[in-house]
Amino acid sequence: MVGDAGGHRRHVDHVCKYQNDLALYLSYLSDPAYEWPQVCLGTFGMFTGFALRDLNAVRHAQEYIGQPSGNRPLTRAEVKLFFGQMDPEIKRLREQGHKGALAAARDLAMFTTMYGWGLRRRETARLETHDWRRQAKLPEFGDYAGLAVRWGKAGAGQPPKRRMVISVWPWAVRTVQLYMENVRPLFYADRQDDGVMFPTERDEMISERAVNQRFQHWRELGKLPDRLGPHCMRHTYVTRLIEAGYDGQFVTDQVGHSHAATTAIYTALSSDFKNLKVREYLDAAEEGALARAFAMADAEADMDDDFSDQTTHDRPGGSRRTR
Repeated sequence: MVGDAGGHRRHVDHVCKYQNDLALYLSYLSDPAYEWPQVCLGTFGMFTGFALRDLNAVRHAQEYIGQPSGNRPLTRAEVKLFFGQMDPEIKRLREQGHKGALAAARDLAMFTTMYGWGLRRRETARLETHDWRRQAKLPEFGDYAGLAVRWGKAGAGQPPKRRMVISVWPWAVRTVQLYMENVRPLFYADRQDDGVMFPTERDEMISERAVNQRFQHWRELGKLPDRLGPHCMRHTYVTRLIEAGYDGQFVTDQVGHSHAATTAIYTALSSDFKNLKVREYLDAAEEGALARAFAMADAEADMDDDFSDQTTHDRPGGSRRTR
C-alpha cells in the first residue's frame, strides 16, 4: 500500500509538472506581445481562449496527497500545550535574566498572529507594523481590526497576492496589542525603529527558516508530534472558523484561497464538534417528529369530534355532545 501511494503521488507530481509546462506554453501563445492572436485570427478567422484554468487543473481534481499527519489542524489539547507553556517559560527566562526571554515573548505574539489570522510563514515573517488597520465596524479592536497581508502565495509568474484579513478573535488582538506596547519596543531600545513586526536581536527581520526553528523549539518543549510544523496554525485557523459557524466564503476570503475546494482541504472538524452537530440534528429531528405526531393527533381529534357531532345530529332526538 505504501508503495502504491508513493507511486500515485509520483504520477500526480508528473502530471502537475506537465500541466505547468503546458500552462507556460499557452501563456506564451496567448500573449498579445507576440502577435499570435492576430496571426490566428488572420489565418483561421478565430483564436481560442486560454484553456487551462484553476477549475480544471489537476490540483483541484485530486485528493490531498501530502503527509496526512503533517500539515493538519492542531487539536484543542495541542493548542493548549503549545501556547500554555509559553508564559511560564517566558517568566522563567526573565527571572533568570536570560537573554532568550525577549525572543520567547516575541514568539508568543508571532505564533498567535499565525494562528489568530491564519497566516503562512512568509506572510508572518514579512509583516510590518503599518500592515495593521482600523475597521469602522469593529471599533472594539482599535488599531488591530484588520491585517493587510502583502506577501501572499503567488501564482506562476505573478507577484505576491495581497488580501485583507479581518480580526475575529479578541484574545489574539489583545496578545498582539500587549506585544506592540510592551515587548517590541525593547528590540529598539538602542536603535531606530524600522517598522518590522517581528525583529530579531540581531537587528533584522525574522526569516522563514527561523520561524521553523522557533516552532520546533516550542513544539519539543510541549512534547508535540515531530511532524507538526508552523503551517498547522493556518489549518487550525480555518477549522476553528468553520466550527464557530463562519460562512465558508468568508473563510476562503480570509485565507486568500481562490476556490472553496482548497479551503476544504485545510478543514478537519474535531470529533467534539461533529458529535455536537449530530446531537443537534438528532434533537431537531426528534422535535420535528414529536411536533408532527402532536399535529396529527390534534387533526385526528378534530376529525373524531366532527364525526361525533354528525352522528349525534343524525340520531332521532339526539343532543349535541360536548367535550
